[in-house]
This record gives sequence, structure tokens and C-alpha cells, in this order.
Amino acid sequence: MRFLLSIFLLVFTTVFALKYPSKNYTTSEGLPNNAVRSLFVDKDHVLWVGTENGVARFINGQFYNLSEEDGLGHNSCWDISQDSDGNMWFASYGGGISKFDGKKFTLFSSKEGLPADKIRKVFPFKNNIYVGTEQGVSIIDIRSNKISTPKVTKTNEDFICIDFFVYKNEVYFVSIFDGVFKIDESSTIPKVVPIYLGKNFYAAQLHKDDIYLSREGFIEKINIENLLNT
Repeated sequence: MRFLLSIFLLVFTTVFALKYPSKNYTTSEGLPNNAVRSLFVDKDHVLWVGTENGVARFINGQFYNLSEEDGLGHNSCWDISQDSDGNMWFASYGGGISKFDGKKFTLFSSKEGLPADKIRKVFPFKNNIYVGTEQGVSIIDIRSNKISTPKVTKTNEDFICIDFFVYKNEVYFVSIFDGVFKIDESSTIPKVVPIYLGKNFYAAQLHKDDIYLSREGFIEKINIENLLNT
């Protein structure tokens, strides 16, 4: 028994004493800024890094940076995604959205129809990019660049969209101060439909038949069909 206990303690100590190899990347290695807000790996397995001073591509151990000087709409990048055509989308906190086709940028802001220039999330689905702002959501057609912005009835000053998910080919989003909503695109003009109202929602993850909602201090697990039928 003592022998077995000694073996167990030796293995336990060895496992937890292991140090896995890692490397830190900072401005010293070429990052545009040490305040990293987002990471994304594209279809070509290139890592994109969104920082407070521009976007970086990490290729073969080297960073290649893009900033406002290159056409990026705003240097503060909070989220990154890629659409079905391969275009890259960058959400900025203050300067709207930048679409990058590999050669040039196309910019979208409140001047073009977004509800706000502070963007939290960009989410690709089919031929659209769904945009989460601090004043609601928008839908951008990736081919025509047309923007649709469903009207919402706000219960709070800020209608902050923090996350999206898809269920049965329909797009849903989470608002921090308002709850869970569906984007109804069954008619010509999209509508926002309330599903589960409440406060302090920070993320959503759909797994099989359950939706996991990040709340303040806990995670809420709800059967998705029960949620939609309440």
C-alpha cells in the first residue's frame, strides 16, 4: 500500500511539475500593440490578431501589420471574422467595420447605416455578416455591401449586442442589458423578436439541445426548445 501511494505521489508531482513550452509575443516581436482584443484563424490557417493599434497577420513566424494608414477604418480592433467569400471583417470600437478582400478595405460606419460605430461582434452566416453594436444589430450583404438595420424597442439606453448563435438556420443574438433575441428575416424588412428578457448576459454557446448563457456570477443552461417556446 505504501509502495502504491509512493508511486501515486511521484506521478502526481511529476505531472503537475511539468512546464509546457510557450512563447510570448509582444511589440518586441512585431505586434502593433500589446493590448490584444481578438484572435482569429482564417481558412488558410493564418492567425489574425486584433489590437488597440491595428491588426496583425502572423505568417511563418513573422507579424505583418495593417493600420489606418493602410486603409483600416479604425485601429482599435475588438473582433475579427471571415465570410464565405474569404473576405476578412474587423470590428472596431469607435470606427465601425472594415472589410478586407486581401487588397483593399471597404468601410462601414453609422454614416452608411450602422446603428453605432462602437462594434462588439461580427458574425458570418450564409451570405451575410451580422454586426453587433452598442445600439443594436445590422446585417450586411457580403456581395452588395447593402446594410439592413432592424428597428428595436430599447428598454435601456444602450442596446449592446455581445454575441450571436444560429439555431435551425435562424440567427439569434444576446444583448447585455436586455436578453436573447431572434432576427426574423422571413419578410423583406428584418425584425428583432424578443425571446428571453433579462439583464447581465455576456455570451452564448449552443451545444446539442441546450443553450449556455454566460450571466453575472454564473452560467445558465436552458433547453433551446423550452427557451423558444416560453
